[in-house]
Amino acid sequence: MALALQPVLTRAEIERLHEQSLDLLEQVGIDYKTPRALAILEQAGCPVDYAQTRAKLPRDVVEWALQQPPRVVRLAARDPARDVVLDGRRPHHTTDSQGSQAVDLNTGERRASTAEDLRRGVLLADALDGIEIVNVMVAATDVPPQVRSVSQIAMTLAHTSKPVRSGVLHPGQVPYLVDLVCALLGGGEFRPIFSAIDCTISPLMHDGPMTEACIELVRLGVPILIYPMPLSGGTAPLTRAGTVLMHNVEFLSAMTLFQLVRPGAPVIYGTGASQMDMRTGRFGGGAGEYGLKLALCELAHFYHLPANLWGLSTISGDIDARYGHEATASVLLAALAGADELYSAGLLGSAQILSLEKMVLDNHLIHQVEIMTRPFLAGEAQLQAGLIAEVGIGGHFLTRRETLAALREEYAEPWPPAGKTALEVARAEALDILDRHRPPALPGGAAEAMEAILAAASRAADLGST
Repeated sequence: MALALQPVLTRAEIERLHEQSLDLLEQVGIDYKTPRALAILEQAGCPVDYAQTRAKLPRDVVEWALQQPPRVVRLAARDPARDVVLDGRRPHHTTDSQGSQAVDLNTGERRASTAEDLRRGVLLADALDGIEIVNVMVAATDVPPQVRSVSQIAMTLAHTSKPVRSGVLHPGQVPYLVDLVCALLGGGEFRPIFSAIDCTISPLMHDGPMTEACIELVRLGVPILIYPMPLSGGTAPLTRAGTVLMHNVEFLSAMTLFQLVRPGAPVIYGTGASQMDMRTGRFGGGAGEYGLKLALCELAHFYHLPANLWGLSTISGDIDARYGHEATASVLLAALAGADELYSAGLLGSAQILSLEKMVLDNHLIHQVEIMTRPFLAGEAQLQAGLIAEVGIGGHFLTRRETLAALREEYAEPWPPAGKTALEVARAEALDILDRHRPPALPGGAAEAMEAILAAASRAADLGST
């Protein structure tokens, strides 16, 4: 029998949240901050205000949109054998995105992240078997802002054959990304081997250029992770239920737009709601925000959509006791909640600081949680009642062939190995990967084609910035 959490919301509470979300969308509306979105919504019968870039979404339009997206979403990879299918059967782990710092593996120094940090992080994520989706995890601050976003996605695509994800900040970046993908695929037709993030702006707003970029990506069949980030007490009500309501309204506003662009567009329900530290004003903190995410995961299930949930997450900026208990608690809760995707392997400090040692530790923690939550086998072969009777009172099982067979099938070896600390093992493993692992080979001519595409992007008039 599979383990699971008790629901945090009743069916009646979920339905109330849904109904009030529809009321707010219809009566208050959303600021999309781009006339391109308004034109699409207006054609569907939504009242729009071009002067204020706002739209109100009638409930019948939203309810129609909710019937369109698929429950099962395939995240395609450069290597089709590494495609990830989000179908609710098990969680898939991913690095988080756009951190701004990195911990130097050799010196322990924390500093602004660079392109080399991103390259190393992607290389580790490609090698570690528990990480299945590779986000653009840190900003390459040494790359000019004009071309940084496109360059970061290019580097990530080139250094892993797993599915890639990133925010795309401006519609002008999309043609270059299409060209990069086609070059990586050997000059063939575009295939969406990356997915994109759409972050709303609380309360009740969208980022105009990002929304326009997502409209173009949706038309190309690129899956979108819709990721509202309301902050309890700051950009959302302090109550958890109020924050969940705000989050759901923003999610539905993006989902509806994307379904109008392309009915059946694959979307993922992101659960970025957090709480503000009311003493300091800082982002995140406290056990309360995990309850927010569990409630949002249940809303995703109510809508029959795949859910992305925090796991392996920590506010701590160091690999310390706080990291240990927060990462373990969050990944275990997310796995038991039935999340499809789990953030954020390899990142400390509320997903702002890349640590290669943490990425290795997280990979081991992923496997520990898989062992903890795997189905318990209790058939005749596992019960071994006959063996117990045969060994009898006062005997032992160490030399029995059945013990050797079970060793291969059921035994979970303790980690870290006896006599070693987790941190020293993780550091050695990270250094070994950097020394030995090579990124998947590119098709002939792809590297030169990518360089030419990035050079053209760097000369472009307007691609947005970081």
